[in-house]
Amino acid sequence: MIRLIHTYIILLICLCMVGCSLTPNELKRAEKLMKTSPDSALTVLKGVRRLQLINPADKALYALLMSKALYKTNSEITSDSLISIATNYYDAKDPVRAGYSWLYSSRCAKNRGDAEVQAANLLKAQEFAQMSDDYKLRALIYCDKADMYQSQGQMDSSIILNKKGLLAFRKVNDAYNAALTIYTIGYIYSSMRQNDSALFYLLLAEKLARPLNKIILSQTIYKGLGNNYFHHKDYKKALYYYQAAPITHTSVYDYNKWYLIGYTFIELNKLDSAKFYLRKVKSANKFSPSYYSLWQRIYEKEGNYTKALDFSKQVNSAQDSAYRHSLSTSFAGIERKYNYEHLQLENKNLIINNKERGIIILAFLLILSIIIIISLYLSARVRKQQLIIQQELTEKEKALLEKANENNELLLRQTKLQQYLLRNIKKSHLPKRGVSSADTKSTASSDKKIGDEIITHVDFLYQNISTRLGEQYPNLTANDILLCCMLLADFDSGMIATFLNIRLDSVLTQRARLRKRLQLKNEQSLTDFLSHF
Repeated sequence: MIRLIHTYIILLICLCMVGCSLTPNELKRAEKLMKTSPDSALTVLKGVRRLQLINPADKALYALLMSKALYKTNSEITSDSLISIATNYYDAKDPVRAGYSWLYSSRCAKNRGDAEVQAANLLKAQEFAQMSDDYKLRALIYCDKADMYQSQGQMDSSIILNKKGLLAFRKVNDAYNAALTIYTIGYIYSSMRQNDSALFYLLLAEKLARPLNKIILSQTIYKGLGNNYFHHKDYKKALYYYQAAPITHTSVYDYNKWYLIGYTFIELNKLDSAKFYLRKVKSANKFSPSYYSLWQRIYEKEGNYTKALDFSKQVNSAQDSAYRHSLSTSFAGIERKYNYEHLQLENKNLIINNKERGIIILAFLLILSIIIIISLYLSARVRKQQLIIQQELTEKEKALLEKANENNELLLRQTKLQQYLLRNIKKSHLPKRGVSSADTKSTASSDKKIGDEIITHVDFLYQNISTRLGEQYPNLTANDILLCCMLLADFDSGMIATFLNIRLDSVLTQRARLRKRLQLKNEQSLTDFLSHF
């Protein structure tokens, strides 16, 4: 039975070790899938239990990979509680992962509208990126910075950074991000009404994206080309590119396509076609004020002023409820402040170093003289302490010898007690043929007598512990007192089970019940408690 229990425990431990050892392999698998299939990587990561991540390195990698997967699957994360595990762990020893950690922390700040934290985290990411040769990391940071400049209306700075990002993407042959960056440059030129430059980059993006078969990217580029012609009132060409944009079967993209086509038909004064496409927009979301404004224009052109007035009210309502959060801090100002603080810190360090040069010699002489005085004082003090310690050690050795003698005597008594009791137990539990009921009563009487002898001998060794236990814990039964005495006599569970003629698991149950009645905490040892009672 004992061997079976031990085998079972070993198997459980082995299974736990195997389960824990699988976790790093799952993280590596997710990291490989991240480039080609972020959805699959997210599924793998969701299957990893965070409680299994004992190693801090595994926890940090899990936090970084999960943040990447959620971002790439269009999950808008605002809290940085997860990615902060990675930013707190990674440093200059692993600049690539440190850079990516701060990049995704910056994106969390962007999602919650905290421009200052977003900029500061981007600058930290840039510091680590410059320590590494990971050009994709550098490119992503350039493009995120460019996005901030664009949102603040600093279009020239945004174009410069996007072009830096484009060069870095091309170095690592990242065609998808290169095409997206080229589109972004064309979009910025279009918003600046620089038609020739916008058309050049947008057509270049469309050419680069064509073999990639990325539907959302292709739709975005075609809508960008349509927008460029729309701004220059070439509505027929605009309509051509809007209609050429592929269907993504994702509402946020397709609704925008129908909205743009409907808008173009209004400009062409084809109101029925405009209504047809605008009705396909089931939820206007972020462009709801403009969407209702288009309906207002349609009904005004048709002379239906009642409906036009209704949609006018919806325009005002949508404008009031729309989320408007302007960036209160310029990214360029934050960057200058960041660089200035670094420069100021360096200047302070230089001043301190110059002052230190003048003080070092005097400080050295002063310290040297103090050291000499202290060393003389300490040498005398050490000699005195050595004598005191030597005397204390001699006294402790005597005390230890006395205690060892007492322990040896106690151990000898316990051994004799065990041998005596075992002989009696064996005699009383020998199998006999033709056992009568009288013999059974005799055996029970013999067991009780041996139990009384155990309690008597243990009381002798432990100052009447059975009486003291009964007084302090009146809820203890006679069997509980006997079990306490057998434990103090150093009987193992097998011996106790044999004497009490019960199964081994029943002994464990009785011990658990005894712990509960003695009100012991989980971390307290039952035997230690009884031996010191």
